[in-house]
Amino acid sequence: KQWYQRRVAITAGEWCSSGCTGQSADFVEALFKGMHGGQCVDASQFCGPCHDNAHAHFSAGNSIPCCMDNVIQKGIAAYEYVAEAYGDQVNEWVGLVSDELSAAANAKAVEYRDAVLEQADCIADAYNDHIPDCA
Repeated sequence: KQWYQRRVAITAGEWCSSGCTGQSADFVEALFKGMHGGQCVDASQFCGPCHDNAHAHFSAGNSIPCCMDNVIQKGIAAYEYVAEAYGDQVNEWVGLVSDELSAAANAKAVEYRDAVLEQADCIADAYNDHIPDCA
């Protein structure tokens, strides 16, 4: 745990000292301006028109700042670590909670999970098609 806290502090320090806050804010603002329009009126529903507009924005030569991509990559690695290390425990807890819920509540939970996974897949698709060359 202490190693992780130190790593987070180092990453945050690197982020601030590199000027990444301003670069990332400019990037995100331009991305949302590029996505907005046509049928994309709510980025929380990224699949479809918002995904297509984001793809067009990236294809026009706009790329994720490398400092921001560094944080994205660390977030992906952390997610993969947690999924690997604790996935079985999380699934056990899900089963325990599901046992206590009604059939309707379980169905609604599955519906929400599927919707979140669908949006996450579309975001991952857009990101994976446009990973910046930061080498």
